[in-house]
Amino acid sequence: MEIRDDEDEDEEREEDRPVRRVDEVLRILVDRLRADVAGRRLEQVDRAEIDLRRCIEQNAAGLFTDPELALLPLEQQLDPVGAVARVASADVLLLVLPIFLDDARWHGVDDEDRRLRVRFVVALSRAAVRLPELQPYSSGCAIWDIEAAVQRAHADLRRRRE
Repeated sequence: MEIRDDEDEDEEREEDRPVRRVDEVLRILVDRLRADVAGRRLEQVDRAEIDLRRCIEQNAAGLFTDPELALLPLEQQLDPVGAVARVASADVLLLVLPIFLDDARWHGVDDEDRRLRVRFVVALSRAAVRLPELQPYSSGCAIWDIEAAVQRAHADLRRRRE
């Protein structure tokens, strides 16, 4: 019989745990947001998710690890639509959210849509850091970047109103 210390057991558990990808995390989190809205708001959330997924497709590959870069062409052969989100590890979501708020391509059709997208990002980031695989990021630079992007978006909306 072999006696193992707790650290070995924790490492094994961590390795055995499946790695969630951005696609799965987004499905979980956006489904929760959808449950609380209806009508026009639901349409706005749906459009925001579509645009966020496009933003991820365009930006996430630059954040990939070497294994993810190797897996991407294989995933694209199976189904090119959404391949980046299916390969990207969950933490990439937190890194792309500031881009989603800062890049004008993702601001939405009007100021009301923009405000919803800011609330969308805040809700996603707050819910995301409660997931076990993203808890280590709950007080790090990724969250600070998201908060700074939210502040810039609010300032931009205030300037437009004046």
